[in-house]
Amino acid sequence: MAKSAANIGGNRRGIGRWNVAARIIAAIPANYLVTSLAAACLARLLAHGLSVNPAEASVTATLLSFAIFATIALFAFGLRSVTRLWLWLTVTAAICGGILWLSLSMGERL
Repeated sequence: MAKSAANIGGNRRGIGRWNVAARIIAAIPANYLVTSLAAACLARLLAHGLSVNPAEASVTATLLSFAIFATIALFAFGLRSVTRLWLWLTVTAAICGGILWLSLSMGERL
């Protein structure tokens, strides 16, 4: 008996709708949250930690945020486990948010 094209190589499970929806949500809105937190942390690090002009620090962090966003979007569809993806995004957002909160509470604004 011939195997169907979808079942070649063993018993594979297809990608479900919830899996794709979770990856899309991770790739766009959650990615935006993580990227904005990372860019804010980077701008504060450049301005206060490395004594870069605040305007230049903001522009540099904004330009790097495009690369960060693209990288996270690629990882959102490249990782095998959606659970691992969301765990990674949550931990990263918590760390960046904590650093930003601590930085804002200890120092002045940009």
